[in-house]
Amino acid sequence: MIRNLRLEGYRSFESYELRDLARVNLLVGKNNCGKTSILEAVRFLVSGGNPYVLRDIADNRGEIKYFYDRDGQYRSRPRRAADLSGFMYGHRFGLGSGFSIRSNDPTQFVTVTVEEGTDDLHTEQRRLFEKDIGDAELLAVRVSGTGIGDALSFPATVDGALNLESRTMRTVVLDTLRSTPVRFVTAASLGVGLMRRMWDKVVLERREVEVIDALKLVEHKLDSVHFLSANGYGQGDIVLGLRDTFRRTPIGSHGDGTRRLLALALSLTQLAGGVLLVDEIDTGLHWTVLEDVWKLVIEHATKAKIQVFATTHSYDCIRGLASLAGSRPDLAAEFTIQKVERALEHAVAFDSADVERAINHEIDLR
Repeated sequence: MIRNLRLEGYRSFESYELRDLARVNLLVGKNNCGKTSILEAVRFLVSGGNPYVLRDIADNRGEIKYFYDRDGQYRSRPRRAADLSGFMYGHRFGLGSGFSIRSNDPTQFVTVTVEEGTDDLHTEQRRLFEKDIGDAELLAVRVSGTGIGDALSFPATVDGALNLESRTMRTVVLDTLRSTPVRFVTAASLGVGLMRRMWDKVVLERREVEVIDALKLVEHKLDSVHFLSANGYGQGDIVLGLRDTFRRTPIGSHGDGTRRLLALALSLTQLAGGVLLVDEIDTGLHWTVLEDVWKLVIEHATKAKIQVFATTHSYDCIRGLASLAGSRPDLAAEFTIQKVERALEHAVAFDSADVERAINHEIDLR
């Protein structure tokens, strides 16, 4: 389990540390202080240095470069590449730039460095770039980490565009990589297609009751969950069955909180020994259910040895944790609140006793 986390040169953090982490960790702080960046850093770390995680993060943030045809016009289907400059402190991409993410375990780390390119730098990927940029200079992005036996190098343009379209390179990465199970639940929850695949596994393991019981926190009459087949125009939909109601209704009719709880419950059933990352964990949830939601998360995380990192802007979310610490002292040692302040060298950690005192004295930890 990650007890300390250190970021060097990663996004907005020149050098930053989180200390005294616990089983469940809630990150708080002002807008644009780097909370989501920390979740992404943990994801990349526990992935063992999987470069496709960097591409997914860049894609989710819209940090994408599009290539033009030689005549300066966009293609009908423009080629996309991840823009790595956003991952570098100060957005400085060039020779010698890079970042590292490390935990308290000296063997758990990832580093990314930008070096000079070589003529034999994965010629298949170079060929993909040459369709767009001709003979322009390429740099090498070198990725090393816990999950990679030998460091891997990837071609990138001088302004930070990283192309990972090569099937050969994907095979090399997947064959080499060793990683920890991880799931990132964004503020928009999870896609229907992904949740459908997760639900299939829940059904095979006969764990439907766990998921349904979790959803009953916001929909007391719930008795079934169903995933409809795609109709050719999309990924299908999720419908819920309620007691005393003949017709099943789309999950969208039950509010964002129901979809959020479904994503959390599905993730908790399938991440034993892994890491769950949740951006804005309280999205769509009324303050009256937050204590029970924290109970669900902490109990499952403790039982399945899952480490959780979540973010919030909500005072009610913090108050729900404090209330749980008072009613369930056996769970109090399993969580911390980490206040992220870039002006400091490290986050400020609050344990359950600190949180209870702050709530009792109406001190806002955010």
